[in-house]
Amino acid sequence: MTTFLATATAGAALLALLAGCAGHLSRPAGLPDALHAHGVLPAGALRAAAAAVTAAEGLLGLAGATALIAGVRDALALVLAAAALLFTGYAAYTRHVLASGRGGPCGCARSELPLSGWVTVRAAALAALATTGAVLTGLAGAPTLPGTTAETATAALAAAAFALLLWTLPAALHDPEAHPASSPTASPTSAPAPLPASGGRTWTS
Repeated sequence: MTTFLATATAGAALLALLAGCAGHLSRPAGLPDALHAHGVLPAGALRAAAAAVTAAEGLLGLAGATALIAGVRDALALVLAAAALLFTGYAAYTRHVLASGRGGPCGCARSELPLSGWVTVRAAALAALATTGAVLTGLAGAPTLPGTTAETATAALAAAAFALLLWTLPAALHDPEAHPASSPTASPTSAPAPLPASGGRTWTS
């Protein structure tokens, strides 16, 4: 059971990383535009931050998948620990943006899903999954894959189900009638200026 849980939680976290990276690569302007609308980072750092996020997701996802398949337990635990920190950063960032009263898109993937509390919940849940996988794989010494083909297939299906449910959570629970709360100190002119030459849709708070 420990091996099954380790594989399922690790696989779900890695699939989420790869899905996020693929979404950013398929729509390069999406994340920079979202970061611009959030109004947290300086304009000159938006594209660099977006590129760093995309690279981190892709590299961690590929490294983790390689370690999982090859059975390199220590490397997998390290990748999952780094992924947990990344997802925790996402949760903290989105919580800060929402608390500041700014709106805009999530910037998570191809879809223009508005930022909401469910995006923060998803990031926190993915951080918990990655942490669980790291603990079970590293500290508990569980093998990276179950012993039989049937057990491996079951764990893979569980990982895919976890990842799919969490990935679609914000979209499934999004209320089109709801709008982000306005900051009590924000003025109508406090929204950031459009990001030049982004090539994507401009969002405002």
